[in-house]
Amino acid sequence: MDNQKHATAGIIVIGDEILNGQTLDTNSNFLSKRLFSRGVRVHKVSVIPDNLDVIAKEVREFSSKFTYVLTSGGIGPTHDDITAEGIAKAFNEKVCPHPKLMELVTKFFGEVAIDSPQMKLAHVPSSAELTFGVDPVTGKRAPYPVVSVRNVYMFPGIPHLLESNFSKLEHLFESPDVHFYTREVYITDDEMSVATRLAEVNKKFKDKVVIGSYPKLDNSYYQVKATLQSEEEEPVEEAYRHLLSLLPPEVIVKYEPCPAEHAASRVYELAEQCPLVKHAITVIEDCLNRYKLSEMCISFNGGKDCTMLLHLIYAALQK
Repeated sequence: MDNQKHATAGIIVIGDEILNGQTLDTNSNFLSKRLFSRGVRVHKVSVIPDNLDVIAKEVREFSSKFTYVLTSGGIGPTHDDITAEGIAKAFNEKVCPHPKLMELVTKFFGEVAIDSPQMKLAHVPSSAELTFGVDPVTGKRAPYPVVSVRNVYMFPGIPHLLESNFSKLEHLFESPDVHFYTREVYITDDEMSVATRLAEVNKKFKDKVVIGSYPKLDNSYYQVKATLQSEEEEPVEEAYRHLLSLLPPEVIVKYEPCPAEHAASRVYELAEQCPLVKHAITVIEDCLNRYKLSEMCISFNGGKDCTMLLHLIYAALQK
């Protein structure tokens, strides 16, 4: 396992359907974002076929290099679902039925044969551990556990199942003493026009800040997103201020990449600057305090005023 100061992760996406283009992998992107938000840096993502030897080799290598290894796919009931067998082979273990998993399979499918496709879900490496996650909203325990062997965690390949499972036990994956600070600058100029300025910032801060440049040719608001990341806040802020000083003000865009997620904070910030918005929010909050949502009705004709009203109501509800 990785002996570095900070927690690291490797993601192994398993499935022929990914490699032949039949299925688009979104799982590695989701996991990378969520792990990064918890102070865990993903060092490698590997996409491999449904091949026993390849899975075993990759798992063995990843397990020795990284703090956490997360696999996606290959844990279903069909002949090509061989992730459990591959992980068992990586650690010289056998695959055997786990009593608790057998109980869950029987509860869900009824009495089935030990060699049935349904009972295949209960066969895991001999040293496997089961972790039942908890829904962060309802507090209810997940009906089915995530299976792990040493530092390797097996997640389903179906995106909504993986996301749900991870959200219920993401506390297992963290680097509590690490926080990644990030600043983003959205620029209307093309990447060629800002390359020299970005290089200047990188030269000055490269020991403490990672500078990234990402062109976006199909965006209506900006052409380049520049990112500044560090484990220390002050160097990021310094680099951010320096970059802004190098760029003409007219090429910098105040862009919100996640408007729904940050609706409350952004709208209430705007309300402090704009009396009309503040008054509208006050009226909406008064309505929400007086009436249940089931007692309220909004007339929406698709115009800009109605659209703005929906944004304000959403922000008030989110807060």
